[in-house]
This record gives sequence, structure tokens and C-alpha cells, in this order.
Amino acid sequence: MRNLLLNSLPGGTVCWGRRATGARPLGDGRHEVAFTDGSVIAAGRPIGAGGAWSRVRPLVLDARPVYTGISSIKTDLYEAAIRRPVSAAVVGGGFFIVLGCDRGILAHGEADRSLHACTALKADEGWIGTGDRSDQAAAKASVPARFDGWDEALRGLVTDAETIAVRRIHARPVGTAGSMFPASPCLASVVLGLAGRGTVVIVVDDAQYLDAFSQDWLIYLLRRAGHARLLIVFGWRDDDVEMCEGNGRLLCAELYQQAYLRRLLLGPLSSGGVARLVAGRFLESGSAELGVQAHRLTGGNLLLLHGLLEDSRAAAAGGDGPPAQLSTGPEFERAVQLVLARCDPVTLRVAGAVSVIGEPSGFAYLDRLVGVPSDRVAVAMQVLTRTGLVEAGRMRHPVMAHVVLNAFSAADRSELSRRAVDLLRACGADSLTIAEHFVASGRLDDPSAVLNLVEGAKQALKEGHARRATELLRLAYQVDAGGRRRVEILALLLRAGWREDLRASVGHLPELTEAMLGGRLRGRDTTLPVIMLLLQGRVEDACSVLSRLAADVPPGSGPSWELEMVRMWLADVYPGIFRRVACESRTNGTPVTPPGAIGYRLLEHFQSSHHQGATAERLGQADEALWQQPLTEINLLPLILALRTMVYAERLEEAEQRCRELMQASLDLQAPTWRALFCSIAADIALRRGSLGVAASRASAALELLPVADWGVLAAEPLSTLLTAQTLQGKHEEAARTLALRVPDVMFETPFGLSYLLARGRHYVERGLAQVALDDFQAVADLLDQWGMAQSETLSWRTEMAAAHLQLGNHETAARFAREQLRRIGTDGHLRVRGRTMRLLAATRDLHRRPPMLREAVDVLHRSGDKFELASALAALHDAYTRLGDAGRARSVARKTNSIRQACFAEQPVRRVGAPDVLEETEVDMLALSDAERRVAKAAARGLTNREIAGKLYLTTSTVEQHLTRIYRKLGVSSRVQLQSRLGVQPPSPHPALQDASA
Repeated sequence: MRNLLLNSLPGGTVCWGRRATGARPLGDGRHEVAFTDGSVIAAGRPIGAGGAWSRVRPLVLDARPVYTGISSIKTDLYEAAIRRPVSAAVVGGGFFIVLGCDRGILAHGEADRSLHACTALKADEGWIGTGDRSDQAAAKASVPARFDGWDEALRGLVTDAETIAVRRIHARPVGTAGSMFPASPCLASVVLGLAGRGTVVIVVDDAQYLDAFSQDWLIYLLRRAGHARLLIVFGWRDDDVEMCEGNGRLLCAELYQQAYLRRLLLGPLSSGGVARLVAGRFLESGSAELGVQAHRLTGGNLLLLHGLLEDSRAAAAGGDGPPAQLSTGPEFERAVQLVLARCDPVTLRVAGAVSVIGEPSGFAYLDRLVGVPSDRVAVAMQVLTRTGLVEAGRMRHPVMAHVVLNAFSAADRSELSRRAVDLLRACGADSLTIAEHFVASGRLDDPSAVLNLVEGAKQALKEGHARRATELLRLAYQVDAGGRRRVEILALLLRAGWREDLRASVGHLPELTEAMLGGRLRGRDTTLPVIMLLLQGRVEDACSVLSRLAADVPPGSGPSWELEMVRMWLADVYPGIFRRVACESRTNGTPVTPPGAIGYRLLEHFQSSHHQGATAERLGQADEALWQQPLTEINLLPLILALRTMVYAERLEEAEQRCRELMQASLDLQAPTWRALFCSIAADIALRRGSLGVAASRASAALELLPVADWGVLAAEPLSTLLTAQTLQGKHEEAARTLALRVPDVMFETPFGLSYLLARGRHYVERGLAQVALDDFQAVADLLDQWGMAQSETLSWRTEMAAAHLQLGNHETAARFAREQLRRIGTDGHLRVRGRTMRLLAATRDLHRRPPMLREAVDVLHRSGDKFELASALAALHDAYTRLGDAGRARSVARKTNSIRQACFAEQPVRRVGAPDVLEETEVDMLALSDAERRVAKAAARGLTNREIAGKLYLTTSTVEQHLTRIYRKLGVSSRVQLQSRLGVQPPSPHPALQDASA
């Protein structure tokens, strides 16, 4: 503005170097101005600065400046580094400030080693006598006294100064602003004169804050603009609720009278506008999807959008093309801060309340939380929605909520969370929400803190948030100083750990066992601890607890259905110990079985199947209602047993479909432990189909999700599958490493251990150690007899005996075991075992009698779906035809054998007639991977390099390599080509130019 005025004057009009001392009116609009050199001039309208001591201000304002009560003392210390080293050391090389009560010192050093300080203090007007600025002695004597008690190095900035100047700060009296309207015609004339020579553009941002003088001047200019080439642009926020109602009324009235007024409503960018801007920033085909994502994250706010795109570009630096997804960072956070800076205090408080509550369901009491009327909250919510921070009553992005809350002090955040807790409890909010706010408020000393944390953890477990439940429970454990709820917390920690971190939770079993024996933990809460005791092999503790719980049952009444369910299951896990107890419990009382106890009915059916034979009809009587139940700690074991029932009944298609659904449910519930259990069953299904590579990879994935030491007695299941698959693949060194893994001794007191013995014995047979294998097979027979399970046919130990004796050359003994096995299983069901046993029995016969039985075995195994055993039977048939001299039949069988054998050793599941698509089967294996591993696997299968994957997923190249190493191990592949085959992904086609070149 100063240059605008000066440049409008003719040359020589301004005389520099002359200081005015005053001005007085002469009449007729003329004024006299006097200067320090004694000269006087007559002028038209004088224009002067508007400071407190302005020489021109008295012409329009009679009031004289008054002392503000603050004085400043400016001091200089030259060559301070040499002459005043102590003060120089205190100030240092930058800006230095120290504040006290009603006083302070600001200082800084210069390149010439001098120090300059400004001391400010509150004092009476006469505190330094006449206050002559040149009276340095008086200043040096008076100022240090005002800093008594301060360090001498700080006082030295005044006492050691070589020059000192004292200045009292004056200002116009409050309420005497006066009108500057007399200056309006002069300034308006200058602007209109410029408009005569060219177009003049005046831009006024935030016009709702116009002061009175600016408003008067603009009105004056508009009334005299006429046809001047003048464009005035006003940026006006009509949602600023803190604006004074009187501001701008006169200006608005004047604007509406102008014929050339144009009003433009500037809202956020539309989704199309955002898409075009993103497309201009990222000139790639994938930018359309990014545009949709950008509009969802920013609501079209241009400031937020630019920050988001800058962060995304920085995150994708080094990669080719646009980022795979938009990411927030420092630029986006800075943009949110700028948006918040333009919000009034009430709107900012409402934003804080929205960030604290998080869910729209709590907005009904925002007015009570913020402490303002509801209509004012509604206005603030409209403002936040238009700025793009809020959508559907909640913050668009967690980063926004984080930035909003950081705008408050820690005390204010805690107070906001505290008030939110009280309101949420009063309004009946859910337990998890209240617990979250309890943690945020820091009110852990509240008497109800432990109760709220525990209830919140229960809800988190119910909703599948095991990790959050664990965090709340550990916090409750620390806060519960009296230990009144200690046992309950530990029991809940066991439930949460059963899903995610089993090793950490098992450490609490001793204390939980003591609580159950002491009667402090009863009822349904004892179910999982008892199960965990048995899985960890602590049989004596489990027996003691079960006896204590049985003693608590009132006379004449039956046990709870949960307790009975556990007793029945334990009878199957440890039949030598619990089978008698389980039988007594079924005869001595009827358990209380509510209609919803589906698991009890299924367990009863499963348990009876071990005694009465595993016929397809009997084992197929699965309770369909069980599969409609959500996956929980209580029905986990019934579901596992139901899957086993399907597997034993050779209903492999249905079992794998159910297994895939349960693995996905485990993934959704963040329960890797459960996912490992179902992955182990999926491995067994693949083994029974003869897909050896798939079985090995699934079993390995299960053992990686849950280490062997954490499986307890259940470790036998994945280890048996892995050992058998490796053995049949001929990978004997890998099988030996699997055998070297340590397993608990108590495992061999369970049927799981018997499966492990059979797998180990089969490995010995394949290695030529049949005599050693016989010991394992005989141990299985002896244990089954001791347990009263000799009639059970789920473990085909006689078939394995036949294989071992056949290798030893004991054909008669082998035939005897094979015939006994066939007699026991009958002609219905057990197709795999029957087909394999028939192949072994055929090997004991004379050469010319083998083909008929081998052809029958091939037919049975074809119906069983076991490709490996089918290939083995065909190979035996080919050998028989060859030795008999039937070359034609031998060649035909050889072709079938080779085709099936390739499918057995393939790493990708081979589709069967009437079976689900290969990609559906592969989903089981993909669910064995972590979220990050699945993303890397899919990207690698599409043909991306490690560097490209790192750029797309915002990972380092080394991290991608580590993920791929684990993926290869879990899926049993060794290259990207095998990975593509395993996932059913077609390799990327070559560029047309390359095709032409190759052509």
C-alpha cells in the first residue's frame, strides 16, 4: 500500500531525511507541517503513520497515548565472546529467551560475536526517574534491581552492557480508535486513477473479519467506481459462527445493489473433480481407482487432497507408476492441522468429542460432552462435514482423529475421555467402548476400572478381537491391586491366548489349577482350563480338578453339560485313564443338557463311533445345526471332532469345504492357533487324497502357525501327516528331521500318539527297517487292547503289520494280518484301507493269482480318491503283467500309472471329476499364510519382481524376500513358476513385440 501511494506521486514530491514535529490546521482544508530543522510548509491533506506518537493523529483524535505498564530495555554487548564469556555461553549461537513473573529477557548472538538483548518488565511509569533514554547510568542502576535472585549470567546482559536504552511502551487509550474515513477519498482516488490506466484487482480473503475502517473504505470505493476497470473478489465464509453479527452487514447491502455482482458457491471437489486431479498427478491407467479412494479419504477438500497425494508420491518413491494405494503421512497431517486452524474454538471442541467417541451412536449426547447447546453442535458438525473431516458422523480417517486430539493438551484429552466415560455409562453404551475410554482417560485408579476393563475384554472376545481383549486383561491384571478378580482375569487371558498366543497363557495354568481345586473357579469357566491341562499332558492335575468339580455337583442332580462334554472328550483323548470314569458318568446321572448343547450330542455320537464301528451311515449323522453356530472356544472341539468324523467317513469333499470355512472364520477372529488346528486337518485330507506335496506343505504351515512345543499332545496330528507325506515322496532326510522334533511322552497315551507311531513305523518300513517298525505297530495293538478299543478300526495297524512282514519275506504272516484287516472292516466304507490291504495281500500270492485281486484293489482305490495308493496298485498290476509276459496290458497300465503318479507329487492340488475348482482348493493353503504373506504371494504369482512388490506394498526388498522364503516353505514350492502353478495363476503373457520377434 505504501508503494502504491508513493508511486502515484510525481517525482520530487517526497523529500527524504526530514522529520516532522507536528501539524496544525490552517482552514479551508489546508494544514501546516513543522520540521525539526525549523522549516514550515503549507499542504493540502497531510497523511501520516497511525502509531501512538504520530504527528498527524492529533488532527483527527484528541486523546493522547497512555503508558501500558510495560517498559523495554535494549542492551548491546560487543565482543561478548571475549569480554563477557559467561553471558555469551548462556545465550549461545541462537535465539535465547527466559521468562519469569512479569519480566523476561530475549537475546541473540551475531556473527561479529556481539550480543543483543531486550529486557521487558512490568513497572510504574516513574520507576526510572525522568526516563531519559540517554541516561544509561540510571538504567544500569535500576534494571538489575528488578531481577534480584536471577543468575548473574542473566543479570550481566544488563549490568555489563556497553549501550543501554530504556523505552516505556505507550498506546492509544482503549475505545479511542477514531475514524480514519478522512483518508478514504485520497486512497480511493489513487486506486481509481490506476484503474484508468489498466485493470485493478483487489482480493479480500476472510471478508467476514473486515474491520470497520476497511468496510467503510470499500463502500466508499464501490460507490465511486462507476465504469472503472475494477475487479473486487471477496472470500467469504458464511459458516463462521464466531463472526460478529454486525460485521459486513453494510458491505453486503452495498454489494447486493451492484449490477455486476456474481456469487459463486465454492464447495469441495466432486468425485469427478478429484478423479481428474489425481489423473493429472498420476498419468497412469490405475489412477481412476485412486481417485475414488482419494475422494473417500478427503471428501473433496483440496487442501487435504494435495497433502494426501504428496504423501502417496513420497511413499511410492523408487517404484514405477502410481502407488498401489494412497497413504497418509506428514503432509496430510499438516493439511488437517491447517483445516483445524480455521475452525472456531467450539467447532474444534466438537471435533475432539467426535474423535473421542468414534461411533455415530454417541452423538446424541455430544452437547453434554462439549458443554454447548445442541443447535450449536449441529452447526459445528455441518462445518466439519463440509471441510471433509467428518463423514456420516465420524472422522473420515484415523489420522484425522489423531491430529484433532493432538490439538488438545494431555490434560484436556484425559478430561474429555473421562467425561465421555461418564456419559457412555449413563446412556448404556457397550462394555468395550466404555473400557476403551477408561484407558484413554487414564482413570485406572477408579474403583470400577477393573470391572469395566474385564467386561470390555469379554465383549472384545465375543466380537473376535482377541488381541485387544488381551491388552485390556493385562491392564486389568496390573490395576487389580487387591487381586479380587485375579482368577477371572487369568481365565479370560487363557481364552484369549487359546486363540492367539497360547504359550503366554499356558503359563497361568498352575494358578488356575490351584483356583479350581480351591473352589474359587467353578462352572463354565473351568471348561477351557481343564482342556488345556490335558492338551499339555498334565493328566494328574486334570484328574484332581475333575474330581473336585464332580464333588461340587449337588446330590441327585447331574453335572453341567459343559463338564460332561469335557469328560466325554477326555475319554477319547486319554482312553486308558478316563474311559472308565466317562462310562460311570453316563450311568450315574443325566447331565443337564439344554436345547443349545449341540456339541454334547455330537460328542456322544463321535464317542460311540469308536466302539461300534465307523460306518459311513453312522458317522454321516452330523448335526447340521452345529455348522450354523459361530466359532467359539466352547464349540471349537465339537467342530474339530465333526470334521474328523467326516474324514473317517471318507466324506473328504464336504470336510475340506467345512475346513475352508472354519479357517476363514479363524482368520476373521484373529485366531492363528485355531487356524493351525484346521490347517492340520486340511493336511490330513490332502494326504488321504494322495496329494503328498499339498499334504506336506499344509502340515508345515500348521506347525509354523503354532510351534511344536505349543501343540501339546495334539502335535502328533500335523507331525504324522508331514512324516507320512515326506516318506512317501522319498524325502527321507526331511522325514528324519521331522522325526527328530521333540514330542511330549504323554502323547503316546493318546490316540494321537498311536497315529504318530503308525507314521513312524511306515517310515521305517520304507527305509528298510521293517523289524524296527514291527515294534511300533505292536505297541499300537497293545495299547488299543489295554484301552478296550481293540474293535476300533480307525487305526489300521494290521495293514501296516502286513507291509512290514511282506518286506521281511514273511508272506504267510503278512497274508494273515491282511485277511484279518479285511475281515474287520467289511465291504462297506474304509475304501483307502481296503484297497491298500488288498494290494498287500495280492503280493503274498503266486504271480498268476495276483492280477484279479490287484484289479479289484484298483477299482476300490479309484473310488476312494487316493491317487498315491491308486498309483501304487497300478504299478503292482503293471509289474504282474510284465512278469507274466502280457506286454499289451502292461503298457496300458503303465500309461495310467505315470499320469496318476505325476498328480501325486504335484505341489498344486489336481482337480478331480465333480470336485471344486482348483482355485477353491488352493484357498485352504492360502489361508495358512499370514495377511502380508498372501499379498506378497499374489503379487509374485502375477509376475512382479521383488522390487516391484516392495514398491506396490510399501515394503523393503529384504522384507519381500523374507516373506517369499516363508511362502515357499508353507506351500512346498521352490520357484515363482511353481508358485503360479500352485495358485492357479496363468503366467503373464509376453509383450506382442517379443511374440513377433520370436515368430
